[in-house]
Amino acid sequence: MANQLLENAIVVTGAGRRVGHHIALRLHQDGYEVIAHYRTLTPEIQVLANLGIKTLQADLSNSQQILAFVATLKICCKQFRGVIHNASSFESTSDNIEVAVEQYKQFFNIHMMAPFLINQSLQSVLVGEDGAPADIIHITDINVENPTPDFDIYGSTKAGLHNMTLALAKKFGPEIKVNEVAPGPVLFMETHSDQVREDILAETLLGIEGGPEPVYLAVKSLLMNPFITGSSIPVDGGRRLSKR
Repeated sequence: MANQLLENAIVVTGAGRRVGHHIALRLHQDGYEVIAHYRTLTPEIQVLANLGIKTLQADLSNSQQILAFVATLKICCKQFRGVIHNASSFESTSDNIEVAVEQYKQFFNIHMMAPFLINQSLQSVLVGEDGAPADIIHITDINVENPTPDFDIYGSTKAGLHNMTLALAKKFGPEIKVNEVAPGPVLFMETHSDQVREDILAETLLGIEGGPEPVYLAVKSLLMNPFITGSSIPVDGGRRLSKR
């Protein structure tokens, strides 16, 4: 696999854990050629590699590594079926303004700069199947619609990615569709206390933790539908409607 020139691959960024890992795995199971990006080597990445999935490392908070990652992508794949931008950084905004400055740089690079540079660089080699458009899918967040003040840097950079969805849908059509999936409480983090989990589920109309599969199903629906662009699919159990 290391020396094989791939074709019609779907790139999944942030595939080293959680939702990104699930998306990469399920795409592979459904017969797609996959290139899985990761920042830090994890057991989940090893699982993907053992399945024969091409894995590439890059720190997307570093603009030089973003460009190097794009160059490597072009070397290992002739053309691409799509790109799924799942890589993300998530934490509350620091009260220390100097720390917050560094957070903004990191979040901006991962949530906005990396997708922009990757999308622009791969535009000419993104090719759909059977005459249909290729796909770019941004994984955003319900914070785009209803931001949480404690996570304002995270939310504002995800909102920037949402705006990029709309701009690139106009710019890249008709050859490429550009859409987004906006998850809500699909996977709790280990740091979430029982009380926090209860509070979040109380604000979720369907009252459950969704899991990563509904996110994948939304991604797959966009890949399969040739007539949707510039759209956002919320996968949040209705929490965006009642979230305080």
